[in-house]
Amino acid sequence: MIRQEQRSWFNPNQDSGWFFSIGEMAMMVTLLAILLSAAALAREKERGTVEQLLVSPLSPPQILLPKGIAMALVVVAGTMVSVLGVLGPVFNLPLRGSLPLFFAVTVMYGFTSSGLGLFAATVTRNLSQAGMLAIFLFVPIILFSGIHTPDEGMPGWLHVIVLFNPMAHYINATYSILLRGAGLDLVWDSVLTMALLGSAIFGFAVWRFRRQFE
Repeated sequence: MIRQEQRSWFNPNQDSGWFFSIGEMAMMVTLLAILLSAAALAREKERGTVEQLLVSPLSPPQILLPKGIAMALVVVAGTMVSVLGVLGPVFNLPLRGSLPLFFAVTVMYGFTSSGLGLFAATVTRNLSQAGMLAIFLFVPIILFSGIHTPDEGMPGWLHVIVLFNPMAHYINATYSILLRGAGLDLVWDSVLTMALLGSAIFGFAVWRFRRQFE
């Protein structure tokens, strides 16, 4: 007699807290990166300091790049506190993989999300409008990230949207690193896709910023 038994390799007790805690952390990373960068640029537009920067020798990429990097570093600092102070001690997350690799991926994703916030600030006039547009961008990113609904449960035509969703690749890399102990050799495709999407999003934000003041 043959009896089939299934066993989960990386979460043998089927502890849903591991998955939900990582998902909630990723949601907060996304929301903060978008809102902080959008607020930083929108506030400068309200105060009129953007025009002063434009008449300086700085180019539009040099104006926006420090904002994206600064917001990414702020977000990764909060992520460090969450992972080391909450996910590990409270939710008993195993943290099997390389934490430096995970934080490096988080910096890249934070920069990518900051590009969305900078874009939101370029198409709005004030801080309140930028915040509302940032929330509008945040909702579909979460819905098509795979946190609550796996890719396998979505219609085929939605897989294209998931492919261009940076959060879906960040979630995949985060699960692989923290739960499976995967290295860069296993998550390089997600990291590369995030890098390409981040470059494209930031480039589009720079183009929109330049067009706004022409």
